[in-house]
Amino acid sequence: YGIDRGATRTLGDACTIRRYYMDSKRNPDPEFIRAQVAEVLQIIHHWKPDVIIAADDNASKYLVVPHLKEDPTPVVFCGVNWSIEEYGYPFSSMTGMIEVTPLDPLFIQSKKLLLKKAKEEGRSHLHVVMIDADRITAYKQLEPIISRFSGDRTTFATHYIETFEQWKSAFLQAQQADLVVLSNNAGIQGWNQEEAISFVREQGRTFSVSINDWMRELVVLVMAKDPEEQGEWSAEAAKQILQGVAAETIAVVKNRRWNTFINQPLLEQSGVVLPEAIRKRAIWMEE
Repeated sequence: YGIDRGATRTLGDACTIRRYYMDSKRNPDPEFIRAQVAEVLQIIHHWKPDVIIAADDNASKYLVVPHLKEDPTPVVFCGVNWSIEEYGYPFSSMTGMIEVTPLDPLFIQSKKLLLKKAKEEGRSHLHVVMIDADRITAYKQLEPIISRFSGDRTTFATHYIETFEQWKSAFLQAQQADLVVLSNNAGIQGWNQEEAISFVREQGRTFSVSINDWMRELVVLVMAKDPEEQGEWSAEAAKQILQGVAAETIAVVKNRRWNTFINQPLLEQSGVVLPEAIRKRAIWMEE
């Protein structure tokens, strides 16, 4: 958990930290989420924290907005994908960091490479398959790409799935495409990482990308945000609040750091040649 690592390291001995993991991505059942929210609210009521760091969209959607926006306890949100408009942020006594991914530059670079390859094969159109778990973050990340690039010599097919077996089936179908976007595996029921790695190595031939570093064993190219940046920034904001700074006076910002990974065996299987600029800055994943 990069956010936790970054926050813990930055906070150091500045305060006492109490963590609570809602685990709502792996357990999206409404009853489970309601029970988790009730437990968190009870902890907040009894422990009376001086500041709360709320990480990820689900913490904002299910906890902060319904229950804490009128509460005087300062809240620092982070890991909220792309936009805060749907949550109405920032409220009084709140600030945070919006999470944006390098999906645009990743997709633009991939499209440029693959259109060149398609032209050499006598084609002028690309077919893109996007596979992700059926969850809030997936829609917020992938739908803007589809709306911006659909029709520009590009067609899209999306698979928002629930189980590991569905994921494998979608991946096999995607081998007929020019590009596969494997955004995330969080929230996919029955996920088996070792089986997924073997499956991709055996079946994967299409150029594939992701925006999450933990997917680097499953795709050719990853351009991923640095999750520790979210934790570091949130912790610095929390320290300012503990020193008396009003949360609402700290400007809401977007993250700026990302890392690039190349999976060499999968790159070779794809037959795509990456530009030297990408190859030089990347961390290479080998056998």
